[in-house]
Amino acid sequence: MATGIIHVLLVITPGVYGDQFYQFMDSVFFNINDGLADFPIIGGTLHHKEFAAFWFFYAGPLTFIYGYLLNEVEKIHGYVPVNQSIAFIIVSSIGAYMIPLSGMMFVLIPQGIYMYLRGKKLYKAQS
Repeated sequence: MATGIIHVLLVITPGVYGDQFYQFMDSVFFNINDGLADFPIIGGTLHHKEFAAFWFFYAGPLTFIYGYLLNEVEKIHGYVPVNQSIAFIIVSSIGAYMIPLSGMMFVLIPQGIYMYLRGKKLYKAQS
């Protein structure tokens, strides 16, 4: 959940994506780009900073919700199921491969490993 909150906070921070975020606010977050018309394959121009700012911002609430759901699963079972931890590690590893010096490498993969080891230990203890 903290990762989601940090994403949103970074987006509104000047010098990170704050400029793009405030441009989005000017349009009341409506029609912030031209969608498919922006793709170069059909003659458009992709505005990379706005595109990245949107996805960084959008990932914040999604990550928060995912963290909340993991928290609820952990409350029910006492741990995150191993298969869920493995999926988390795989998705985080793909992201870390693509963007090595990022939160995926330094935050998400360690969280996934922790969930996996804790889940494996507690599952065995309950069996």
